[in-house]
Amino acid sequence: MKAIGLSLSMAVSAALLSACSSIGNSNNQTTLAPSDYTLEKVVFFSRHGIRAPLIGYGSALAEATPQTWPTWTTEGGHLTPKGAQLEGIFAEYLGHWLDVAGLIKQGECRPEAVLVYTNSLPRTIATGEQFAQKAFADCGIDVRHLEAVGKMDNTFNPIVRSTVDAAFEKKLRRSIDESLGAEGFAGLNQRLANSYAALEKVLNYQNSIACKEKNSCQIAAIENTLSFEQGKEPKTTGALRNGTGAADSFVLQYYEGFPLEQVAWGKIDSEEEWKNITEIKDLYNDVLFGSPLMAKEAATPLLSFIQNAFSDEGYAHPLIEQARQAKVVMLVGHDSNVGSLLPLLKTKPYHLPNQYEHTPSGGKIAFQQWRDPQDKQWIKIEYFYQSTEQLRQAQALSDSNPPQRVTLEIANCPVNTQGFCALEDFKQAMRKALQ
Repeated sequence: MKAIGLSLSMAVSAALLSACSSIGNSNNQTTLAPSDYTLEKVVFFSRHGIRAPLIGYGSALAEATPQTWPTWTTEGGHLTPKGAQLEGIFAEYLGHWLDVAGLIKQGECRPEAVLVYTNSLPRTIATGEQFAQKAFADCGIDVRHLEAVGKMDNTFNPIVRSTVDAAFEKKLRRSIDESLGAEGFAGLNQRLANSYAALEKVLNYQNSIACKEKNSCQIAAIENTLSFEQGKEPKTTGALRNGTGAADSFVLQYYEGFPLEQVAWGKIDSEEEWKNITEIKDLYNDVLFGSPLMAKEAATPLLSFIQNAFSDEGYAHPLIEQARQAKVVMLVGHDSNVGSLLPLLKTKPYHLPNQYEHTPSGGKIAFQQWRDPQDKQWIKIEYFYQSTEQLRQAQALSDSNPPQRVTLEIANCPVNTQGFCALEDFKQAMRKALQ
């Protein structure tokens, strides 16, 4: 590994801190409920916490740089000890928030009032366990998962569910192209030219095996492919996939607390470069899961569960009755779930201040049901998440250092000045999304 001086390490840190401070604070008055509103129910959807990189550093990634990829002590794809710590910190704050809101008082053990339901992978189960143990300490809240550990649960599985014939594939490709705009899927590499250039610099791509021995010296020249199969996630190969693997590793290194000279080998030294590189993985998620048709394929079971947690719409599921009775429901899945659920609801474009990622590790979408003094019920949807620096530094969360919160707005559910939409409008919006 190339040695790097303190000055560059400080530059990286300064750039990241600058990014956080320059964006501004999302915790403003629009995120607060009126004091005379009563919180009645919350359904959270959470992405799992920090994990070790999903893919190893063999083949494409190893050939993309002459430098040595860092060693992780945690098995690939599993929640790291730091990830568990951060989820515990977040859970303690949420337990406090639910207490202050008067929904479930801390120390008041009501297992029937809480449902924690996760996908059946180790990282999602472990994330759910932190919530159960730290938000409701000593209450013995069970974490439910329905499949054998390591097997995807249909509720959380972002797969193509329709028969993939020529007509369906044509329709799906058109949906992806239209959602990407302008040049569609074919124009991705041109669209990401600046991102790939930043990545090439970090990787020292010109001195890689890919360039020197295989004559592939521009990431943007690597063709992207896209394929679909019933019962499986959409698949892409090429520059977008390879770039996402690298970008994901760099972001996770930073969150995990690797020394700055080891994060991307100390070579990301500006806010702009971080933005460019994380754009690759954000766009990857959009391509695979964010188009209207694919969002419906991937997220229909999840949205159906959330819908029926608020009212009985006839959805059959082993845990749905428990979800309806509970005051707090915590669902734990993946960024692909966020990346398909929000498009299925036709969520208006949103920005997460103090974060580079569009679906950050441990981020939680909170569907909140409130009642006003006139007995009218309202829904507020917020994205709760930890900032880049809150994650890296494992900062305790409190009223003086809360998680970030951004109010979301979905189609067919108009909000008032405080971000609330009528419960009946919310129910109708979900019905329209699932038609």
